[in-house]
Amino acid sequence: MKRGLVAVAGLLALGLIAPACSTIGDPGGMPEALPHGGTGAFRVLEAPEETGLRGTPGAALLLLEDAFVGAMVQGDFVFFTSAPPVEEPLPMVPEDHPAGEIFWPAFEARRIHRGARRDDGFGAFEGGGAILTAEAAWEGEEVFDPWVVEDGGVARLYYAADGGIGVAEAPSLDGAFTRVGDGPVLGPEAAATGAPTRPSVVRGPEGDWLMYYDAGGEIRVARSSDGLAFTPLGPITVEGMDLGESPELERAHPGALAVTTPAGRPLVRLYFESIREDGAHKLYVAGSFDGVAFERHEVELLESVDLRYPAPVALDERVTLLYASTRFNSVGRITRGLQKRALIVSVAPLSTSFLPPEEDEAE
Repeated sequence: MKRGLVAVAGLLALGLIAPACSTIGDPGGMPEALPHGGTGAFRVLEAPEETGLRGTPGAALLLLEDAFVGAMVQGDFVFFTSAPPVEEPLPMVPEDHPAGEIFWPAFEARRIHRGARRDDGFGAFEGGGAILTAEAAWEGEEVFDPWVVEDGGVARLYYAADGGIGVAEAPSLDGAFTRVGDGPVLGPEAAATGAPTRPSVVRGPEGDWLMYYDAGGEIRVARSSDGLAFTPLGPITVEGMDLGESPELERAHPGALAVTTPAGRPLVRLYFESIREDGAHKLYVAGSFDGVAFERHEVELLESVDLRYPAPVALDERVTLLYASTRFNSVGRITRGLQKRALIVSVAPLSTSFLPPEEDEAE
């Protein structure tokens, strides 16, 4: 049996994975719109004890020789952006190139790939081939930032390109994706500068579709009744705390999750990068009952200065996984000296464990 989300959900149902607390209520200091697990601190799964993986940097679940920036998981598949290195000699990375950023001139055009969950190790994936390559005139030379939802038996892939955000559909998560429409569902006019990127789509509290996206340093939202024709609503609002010595310059790369409170009230949790004046990228979460006005939780989700592209997955009403990308030092012949990143996964509540259940001593 695959040790994927289906298997983990079964363990949760049997009570073999320990939750952080005995209730789903407010653990203390929680904003009103954030009553669930998955809103406080997360911890990265330990390797190889929990992931089952050996020989990878830390707890990396997806490690590629090609350029990789972020991924999202849907079912037993991971969807991600990747690009192979250009032929040698590789261009030199400028000395002032920002830390943690991929030096894209050293790589070919970005494409969207799909990988399948591995049989060994919790949550680990194989790389997988490209499922979408830039073809339409409005897309320019590359496509990136995939986000996949399932609706009525159809898998819908939202993605970014030079001219905005497009959509493609497949009969299943492992099926062939075909573009819907002749142009983007959101064009450059939906962003403050440039074109919108990093779409993240969920069912909103009112039953419609909400798309959160990066719009040149701020997060904006658009609404749709069918998931195909979107109307921009403008920037989201985020009430929150004083972030201390290094002010927040931007909020970027949203990852949305639709959940329901214990009282049965639907809400949206939005995970995002907080980009600071000192160059740090930190992950936070905010909650909203209307999908537009958010209240931010004060806890930094993971203690790191460079985690990006948060993509949440709810295992149940108590446990949330958060996929993100982290920087690592590559020593490969092709990519030596280039910025590289790998996929990791973290979990909340903190005491949730993916260790194999201990055998009954009586047996």
